[in-house]
Amino acid sequence: MSRGPGLEASRPLAATAGPGRLWGWAFLLVVAALAMLGAWWLWHDGSVQRVEAAGVLRVGYALEAPYADLGPRGEVTGESPESARLIAAAAGLPPIEWVHTEFDKLISGLRARRFDVVASGLFITPERSRQVLFSDPSLCVRPGWLVRRDNPLRLGGRYEDMLDQHGFRIAVVQGSVEASRLASRGELLALPDAKSGQLAVLQGLAPALALSWPTVRLLAAEPSGRLLALPAHGDGPAPLAAALSSPGPCAPDADRVAFAFHPEDRALQARWNQAQAAWLGQAAHVQLLNRFGLGAEDLPHPSSATRSD
Repeated sequence: MSRGPGLEASRPLAATAGPGRLWGWAFLLVVAALAMLGAWWLWHDGSVQRVEAAGVLRVGYALEAPYADLGPRGEVTGESPESARLIAAAAGLPPIEWVHTEFDKLISGLRARRFDVVASGLFITPERSRQVLFSDPSLCVRPGWLVRRDNPLRLGGRYEDMLDQHGFRIAVVQGSVEASRLASRGELLALPDAKSGQLAVLQGLAPALALSWPTVRLLAAEPSGRLLALPAHGDGPAPLAAALSSPGPCAPDADRVAFAFHPEDRALQARWNQAQAAWLGQAAHVQLLNRFGLGAEDLPHPSSATRSD
């Protein structure tokens, strides 16, 4: 009996495929299985379930306006906490319980599980990325100087320009990126928060405070006429067009700000990132930024994603 063409076409793949093709299919199956295992682990590490069982999302913060501050009735406010409230609600997470700490205790407190998230204008750095998980960037901010109005030492320009200049102390916040950048200089006045740095400059304990540009702008506006805020790169804030055309999520002279999570809480980080992506850059988000002296020019590039470099 003759075999029709349909019978030949219906032979099993294993009977027609050569050894090379079989190995190719096996490889694809292994890759698919690993991807499924990774996805299962991502969504089942228990971090979201832990928060839901607790009934509260504990959020750590340190006082540094405009990122985190206290309102007139003592309520926690600022760009990061207000954004955190909206993102957490959109992510279906429980109500927030606020946990105040010093800035240099934020990462250690997160790793010790004193809180589940940090919402305090934390910059992404390689060292911090080895200790915690960051959300996708939420802001791109530039460095700045807070000096007295007369600026007798003519301080300004990049932080790196200060490394070889000695004979005076620069005020920094303990645990800040600025403290790390200027650490090799040696002559630093390490203080617990931005307000202490402002007071040190006013009292002449240090000729300048090195901190982010949005923060020093606010600090300079408070004691009217006595202090001056300067961008740390000497040419003023880069225009929005330059920021959007530069590679990566932020302009080359800007730092990436993000929320932080315990290194084992990838499911919580993923849930947060999904809600944050839907919120970032929306009209309501820009309006919120405007309340704290920030704007659309301080947002990361729309295609940005978390990096640790």
